[in-house]
Amino acid sequence: MAIKLVTFDLDNTLWHTDPVIARADKIQWQSIVSNCPEAGLLFTPESFSKFKLDIIQENPSLRHKLSSLRLETLFQLFIQCGLDKPQAQQLSQQVFADFLRARNTVEFFPGALAMLEALQQEFHIIALSNGNSDLKEIGINHLFNAHFHAENVALPKPHKDMFIAALEHSGVSASECIHIGDHPDQDIVAAKQLGMKTIWANILQHHWPSSLPLADHEINHLDQLSALIKSYQ
Repeated sequence: MAIKLVTFDLDNTLWHTDPVIARADKIQWQSIVSNCPEAGLLFTPESFSKFKLDIIQENPSLRHKLSSLRLETLFQLFIQCGLDKPQAQQLSQQVFADFLRARNTVEFFPGALAMLEALQQEFHIIALSNGNSDLKEIGINHLFNAHFHAENVALPKPHKDMFIAALEHSGVSASECIHIGDHPDQDIVAAKQLGMKTIWANILQHHWPSSLPLADHEINHLDQLSALIKSYQ
């Protein structure tokens, strides 16, 4: 059956995420101590990371809601530093905005933008991500018909919620969809279980877990993607 819908993971599929988050975390910490010097006396970046884990323990529903989790962690940090609730809330939003600006400053893998522009001319394109990147801030919102993520669906990948949301939004069946992602379980196995075709975007040259069923295809460069998807037509 011909492909009508192409769904994409974002982090480590269209860009390398680890250096982005590392830089954003550093900028966030600089913003914290600049705006609230007391935080630098009570915490280090390492103990702040541990504090975040404590917040998850107390609020397990936030585990996969990354933006909500960061905001709550920042809020509790500033409460610990002696700010009242309105001050803590306002400063949390300010520091989180600094984080998001850095988090949404990405360096695309070679060929990513040209590939998306080409596919957008022929297919419905939807982003499915467990992360909290913002397509508009990144500058690629116009290349996608929708973006489903852990903040606007009930459960993150590998749960089926995002995939079903994409299918329902597009009005297509799973057999008319192909999913591209880097994560063997969250992307490939999850999509296969729903009957989608799958492409493992192994841009970072990882090894496939021997215990998992293979993707339908593997690519090592995004330039390979358009021709592969069109081969289903």
